[in-house]
Amino acid sequence: MKEYYVFFLLLEVGMLGVFSALDLFLFYIFWEVMLVPMYFIIGVWGGPRKLYAAIKFFLYTLFGSVLMLLGIIALYYFSGDALGARTFDIEKLLTLGPATRDLAPGPVGLPRLLPRLRDQGPDVPVPHLAPDAHVEAPTAGSVILAGVLLKMGTYGFYRFSVPMFPKQTVDNMWWLLLLCIIGIIYGAMVALVQKDWKKLVAYSSVSHLGLTMVGLFALTIAGVQGSVLQMLNHGISTGALFLIVGIVYERRHTREISEYGGLSKVMPVSRSTSCS
Repeated sequence: MKEYYVFFLLLEVGMLGVFSALDLFLFYIFWEVMLVPMYFIIGVWGGPRKLYAAIKFFLYTLFGSVLMLLGIIALYYFSGDALGARTFDIEKLLTLGPATRDLAPGPVGLPRLLPRLRDQGPDVPVPHLAPDAHVEAPTAGSVILAGVLLKMGTYGFYRFSVPMFPKQTVDNMWWLLLLCIIGIIYGAMVALVQKDWKKLVAYSSVSHLGLTMVGLFALTIAGVQGSVLQMLNHGISTGALFLIVGIVYERRHTREISEYGGLSKVMPVSRSTSCS
């Protein structure tokens, strides 16, 4: 029990650091700090396939983190051409947004590189990471993963990619919207055929997060506001659904939807009392 809550407190430290960091490298450090305790929460206290899910979670996030680090280093290196001095300061880097609108691509100035400031963002449909982590994580891990950790991917786009690279965002808006729509439809269709209650919630979560990215890449005030509201809604509703699944599982010891047949199977109406 003690170790379980130690890892959750470390996870909270990482999450608070990610959202409050004003230095891009410090942001990366807290991001990595956040991923390590989640790996142990899944791998130690997870379900029957916890080791498989934890290793997959680690490998996917490691790959995404390497890309993110390369983007941060490139941004630091090329920021000197636009700002006069290289910096990791987020407030200064945000001033690059207006400056990059008319900046020609090439060796001088910022390159045409959109830093991948997310690991689990829903813009690219990678359906195998989030559902496995959700399903095998303990109930509290699934709630925190759906309610906060998945929002950090969208936070990366809101906080860094879009304001720092407005021109690149507009230029790539349509194929980003296309990927989001594919993720929405794919996640919904896979959720429809699930036999495991928790997997159904996990794949529907992938679909719902695609809606938040569609709102962002619509690049309108109403779209962005709706996207932020959808993130809040998703964190509350999906977290509550995972709590319900956990509560019912503790009493029924199964997540198979076919085992929850309703009153018509367990309490059939007798012939003498049935209506004609």
